[in-house]
Amino acid sequence: MWRVEATLYVTHEPCPMCAGALVNARVKRLVYGCPNPKAGAVTSLYSIVTDTRLNHRMEVTAGVLAHDCAALLTQFFAELRRGPTYQ
Repeated sequence: MWRVEATLYVTHEPCPMCAGALVNARVKRLVYGCPNPKAGAVTSLYSIVTDTRLNHRMEVTAGVLAHDCAALLTQFFAELRRGPTYQ
């Protein structure tokens, strides 16, 4: 049986599609920063990556630098809404 012997680090809690991909890839460990209250599929709304009914589960570490990750995402989307700046 193969598995991805790696730790995936992300700023935002994965959605159901991403969490399912992590399970199917059999990633060993997930570390994420801020929760995703609208679509989180690790701890917020669903627990896909730790669901005992599935064929693979992974270790999860949540909330690492959560405030910094949330600020980074807020800044990114604020800049995206402002549009490109040409000089």
